[in-house]
Amino acid sequence: MDYHSVPSVLLQPLLFSHDELSNHFFSNPSERELELLNYLNILRDLLTAEELRLLSLSNRLGRTGYPLLSVLSIMVLKLLYQQLTVRQTLQLLQENENLRMIVEIDSVPSEATMSRLSRQVEQIVDPQMLHERIMGLYQETTGRVIGHLSIDSTVIEAREKPIKVAQQQKEPKKRGPKKKGSPEEAEYRAKKVQETQQLAQYLVESPEVSISELEKRCSLTAKQNSQGRRQWFIGYKAHMACDDFGVPVAFAVTGACVHDTQAAIPLMKLTQKNFDFLYALMDKGYVSTDI
Repeated sequence: MDYHSVPSVLLQPLLFSHDELSNHFFSNPSERELELLNYLNILRDLLTAEELRLLSLSNRLGRTGYPLLSVLSIMVLKLLYQQLTVRQTLQLLQENENLRMIVEIDSVPSEATMSRLSRQVEQIVDPQMLHERIMGLYQETTGRVIGHLSIDSTVIEAREKPIKVAQQQKEPKKRGPKKKGSPEEAEYRAKKVQETQQLAQYLVESPEVSISELEKRCSLTAKQNSQGRRQWFIGYKAHMACDDFGVPVAFAVTGACVHDTQAAIPLMKLTQKNFDFLYALMDKGYVSTDI
């Protein structure tokens, strides 16, 4: 007769509370480690039963199987500990036994494995939908109005080949008023009508549609430094809308070539779905009559 036991990872929540378990870490857990443990518990409560089932499956393509739920925990660890790269996050896990126990892994995956499994996690758990669940819980817990909404963006540099944005060659235009009844006047009026219609459609369409039409691929952008010189960057751009306490209530990730003003209105619309805010604070990069 064969005998087998249930894995300890499954029995652990039934036998001990997290407070009782905190005394059995490899070393005394720090406040930051306990904070990570609390975040992971809240995150798992927000996942559906089907998402938990899929994330609990181990990946068996390599020599070591890693549950996707542990991969999601490592992704949260990277954010909480503000690690710039996956390599730094994995090195931190390699050096800290407590963190490996919290994310429930025995051996640390390689960078390639982590990259591959992260894409599988994002196919199961949509980051946008998960963020909306977190904001719903945040609104239910606080039940308050946001006083100020702060909107800004930051460039995320990447070692990728940027796309080439097609630039249309503009024909030289004649200055001064257009002659009445001329083809130039008709073309000018038709262009103005088209721009007005596009702006009206942009202001009333859903924020998801507006964001989906923005460039998402790795691209090139230039920013002016404190000395007034242009610096060129390759990568992406993270657009954030945060409340008074610095909590991101709406976000969008686009290519670096997307101007800040193109994401401001969709971010304000996304925020209005869950919160009411009195002011939207932005820097001079967002100067636009549409905003």
